[in-house]
Amino acid sequence: MLHSQRKAEKGKIDSSIIAHLEELRSNRPSVVLANGKTAKTGDTIRKIIAAARTVFMDVGHAGLTQRDVADAAGIAVGNLTYHFPTKRALLDAMLHEVLADYVEDHIRQYEADQDRPMDVLLNMMEAYVRDARHAYRFFYHMWGYAGCDEEVKLKLRSYYQAVGRFIYYLVRAANPKLNDTQIRSATLQISSFEEGLKLFIGMGPDDESSIAAAEEDIRQFTEKIVMTAHL
Repeated sequence: MLHSQRKAEKGKIDSSIIAHLEELRSNRPSVVLANGKTAKTGDTIRKIIAAARTVFMDVGHAGLTQRDVADAAGIAVGNLTYHFPTKRALLDAMLHEVLADYVEDHIRQYEADQDRPMDVLLNMMEAYVRDARHAYRFFYHMWGYAGCDEEVKLKLRSYYQAVGRFIYYLVRAANPKLNDTQIRSATLQISSFEEGLKLFIGMGPDDESSIAAAEEDIRQFTEKIVMTAHL
């Protein structure tokens, strides 16, 4: 009975991952915009989006200009505006591309540890925190952008809802004793703790013991929440 239940949960996780993967393949800007174009054009588009992320991390959405991104990409402004006519179009593509990267990380982690949902969840949370050690500025600016733009906030909500569903199924598979309310609560607590750690890591100092232990802390916290939420 228990084996059948776990098999069924794994099937639900598989379905969720497949949905993420299909969305990623069909909507990633570097794929969509390069579709039907030459390899050189595709490389240019990817270079522009990568440069936009670098500039965004430095100055945020308000300070970013198309000229600065073109300079960072090593191309002419006219070449950039051919692919991204407006600053908004460039920011939208950059944000969508970065979020797609994180979804793909979820997929890779799942494929690596798919027989143990708890391992997938713990490794994914640890990877998030580890990544924040060099990418925390992106998250500062991302939340600032969402805070002053309703459309961006809705896009982020959609992304986090998708990731939340992924975490939900992993929590449920890792601890079948939990009911729906408990799983939702555990998912929110895990996600909130992880997001908070990503922001505080950037505040430093790097030699602060609690910051240095953040990866281990997120693993312990996540496992404790999942395994004790029903108590």
